[in-house]
Amino acid sequence: MPDLSLPEWQPADPASARAQQHFLEVEGFYDLLIDTAPEDLDSPAPGSDNFLLFEDLGAHEETANPALAAHLHYGTDNTFTLSTRPAPTFVIAAAWLVARGADPETFLLCGGHPGAPADERSATVAARFIADHARYEQVEYGVEPGETWVVMRDTTAAGAARPFLLQLEAGDPERGYTLREGSFASPQEVQQWLETRRTALPPVSRGEVTVVYSPQALAARARTTAAPAKSAAAEAAPVTVPVPAGRRAVR
Repeated sequence: MPDLSLPEWQPADPASARAQQHFLEVEGFYDLLIDTAPEDLDSPAPGSDNFLLFEDLGAHEETANPALAAHLHYGTDNTFTLSTRPAPTFVIAAAWLVARGADPETFLLCGGHPGAPADERSATVAARFIADHARYEQVEYGVEPGETWVVMRDTTAAGAARPFLLQLEAGDPERGYTLREGSFASPQEVQQWLETRRTALPPVSRGEVTVVYSPQALAARARTTAAPAKSAAAEAAPVTVPVPAGRRAVR
């Protein structure tokens, strides 16, 4: 775990102070999987960013969020901002970090821990979603033993015919997660597929989508260096992926 006591830094706002206090109180409940801070960095540089991906070790309930993303920004006045995002899947957590300025390739290294794709196919699906995540709104999810399913609504015209995206993320502590997805016309179709699973997932709705990043994300992207990320995994094999041009009823 990174040292989030940050003795030489002060929280820039009440939200950052609350997030820091939460980490300090429940540190043992999180397992750090990815940390983008350079390994040889003795002290954080003012104006720099750190993007972290955790596994929530206590997330066993159906409505729990197994993943936690955190963005730590060091200001130029010895203050820091700390923002967090609980997420039902590691790919959603990674997409949130990328939207705030993290390098997408950091989260597409195959295998070695639960927060990484287990195979090339999963990495390709993750790359597509990370590139297009701004078009989706989360609708519903369920946490099953070994698997989390998430239903999202495509808010763009590209998904008008089949606007409901279903993603299945199955975790393996040793290999990483497998990720599969498909688009459906209605929540009822999603529910029926989840109950039977007798057919392959339908294709994902595609289309040209322009992703608009917030000024905060653009600033973080400008600050982020090309330094390699460090991972809790002992080994991580890079994969080249093409980035594209439950049991509850689904509400």
